Amino acid sequence: MRLVSRALYEIRMSLTVAGWTWLGLSVTGPPPPTADPPLTGPPEGHPERLRPDVPLTPGEAALQRQLTGGSGGPGPSRAQHG
Repeated sequence: MRLVSRALYEIRMSLTVAGWTWLGLSVTGPPPPTADPPLTGPPEGHPERLRPDVPLTPGEAALQRQLTGGSGGPGPSRAQHG
């Protein structure tokens, strides 16, 4: 009986390996994760790219004042994002 159990186990394992090979599946696990490319901002010609030759609208100027604390100092402006 032990010999029959061992033979059936070996047959099962052989068929399992043959099945994995036939399906082309990898038993080593998923590939290692790849690093994401660095963020660089919108591409050329993108509608959100800022133009330094166009002044800020009143709404954009108000937002800039809010972001810089009303100082008008360093903060987002069109000239800085060309």
